[in-house]
Amino acid sequence: MKSGYTLLEAIIYIAILAGLSVLFINLLFTMVRAYTQFQLERNLTSSAALGLERLVRETRQATSANSLASTFNTNPGKLVLNTVDSGGLPTTVEFFLTGSTLMVKAGSGQAASTTAKNVNVDNLIFRQISTVNSSAIKIEMTLTAHRGATARTGKFYSTAVLRGSY
Repeated sequence: MKSGYTLLEAIIYIAILAGLSVLFINLLFTMVRAYTQFQLERNLTSSAALGLERLVRETRQATSANSLASTFNTNPGKLVLNTVDSGGLPTTVEFFLTGSTLMVKAGSGQAASTTAKNVNVDNLIFRQISTVNSSAIKIEMTLTAHRGATARTGKFYSTAVLRGSY
């Protein structure tokens, strides 16, 4: 008996190894795509949560919305809130878009971004709701997170009642 492999056995082993390699590479690409989708979703939801949380908090603390300086019911919206600073002095807080970035500006300070670098605000609409007893601001935002050729879009809504209105 001779020991060793025949040509047929070698071809079968190479075919099995090639098949396993293709499966492994396919699994690796699937994991990379899933991780990219996870990161996009995380960036999208965290940017929405941070932006909306800041908008709602400032709106709830405001005494009124400046209707003349604000832009309601249209995209891109602008919201100017009349409030007081930590020293009790009247001031304003502004929310607006610069390009596709949601910005906040308190008083005469510098404007700061509230969204991640790879997240764009595609739609920002503020709606003023007024009743006999109170006033509120409804916020509508559409965000898109980008990473390479992959993108994820989400729509986010919130409403906040102004403190000084009830």
